[in-house]
Amino acid sequence: MLTRPTEGTFNRLTVKVNAGTNPDDSMDLFPVPLTFDSFSLDSLEDQDIDAIVQVIVNRINAVHPDYIVTVSKSWTGTNTEPLETVYTPPAAPDSGA
Repeated sequence: MLTRPTEGTFNRLTVKVNAGTNPDDSMDLFPVPLTFDSFSLDSLEDQDIDAIVQVIVNRINAVHPDYIVTVSKSWTGTNTEPLETVYTPPAAPDSGA
C-alpha cells in the first residue's frame, strides 16, 4: 500500500522526476511527470513507485552523469511533499594543484 497523506481523500498521485546541473535548473531541463490514478494507487506500493523512479534516474544518469536528479510527489488536493534529491553526481577528484 502507498503511504498517503493522513488527512483528506486523495485519488491521484503525480510524481515528477527532474534533472539538471544544479537544483535550481533541474525543474526545467529534464522533466518527466508520472501520474497514477485510483486503480494504480490501490495496486502499487511505495517500493513500486521507487523502482519506477529508479529506472528513470538510471536513464538520466546514463546520458547525463553530471546531472542532479530530484523527485517531487503531489497528491490530488492540497498536499505536496517536499522536493527530494535522489542523485547527486560524485565530486570531481581534487587535482592537488
